Amino acid sequence: MMGSRLSDSGVGLHAAARNTTEDTAPMVTQRPALDVISHSPDQTRWLGSRLGRLVRPGDVILLTGIIGSGKTTLVQGIARGLGVTGYVQSPTFTLVHEHPGRTADGRPVTLYHLDLYRLEGNEELVTFGYEDYFADPAGITVVEWPERLSAELPEEYLLVNLEYIADAKRRLALYPRGERYEALVEAFRVEVFGARRGPAASGY
Repeated sequence: MMGSRLSDSGVGLHAAARNTTEDTAPMVTQRPALDVISHSPDQTRWLGSRLGRLVRPGDVILLTGIIGSGKTTLVQGIARGLGVTGYVQSPTFTLVHEHPGRTADGRPVTLYHLDLYRLEGNEELVTFGYEDYFADPAGITVVEWPERLSAELPEEYLLVNLEYIADAKRRLALYPRGERYEALVEAFRVEVFGARRGPAASGY
């Protein structure tokens, strides 16, 4: 049974020693700002719910990882943190599912869950209208397989790479791009581990 925070024995934590907003940094080759080890799907959902309580309208979260790495499981947790009551599953055949929810401070939002795995070519990308989701000031957009967007990604976002370690064990590596997302990762660190690191979370 998980409490309000994870103990150090339950997860792994590694802090980055470099600036994670370098313009030249590729998607997941830089050192992550935060590493978390999840030992089960339920723990991944719990981590997602902690993140869901911290996101705010306009946020963009990108999820990378192989099939079965737990991307949709993490989205289910984010939805839980936003108070979404409907069932959340991968929108593989429709590209996007929309879920009404609320932020932790009670603001109504729409969770846009995009799965771009089956997106083919630039023509389909143009007709899909992905920009509308990123531009919605009352939306929170979570994208599985963001690699399909290539250079069409927004300038700032939080990237979470999920890595298969063992049967039910996953590594979640968080890469913030932009000051807003650096603050989000620091707030998530405090939410999960209860330990603030320096002044990075100020103004969150």
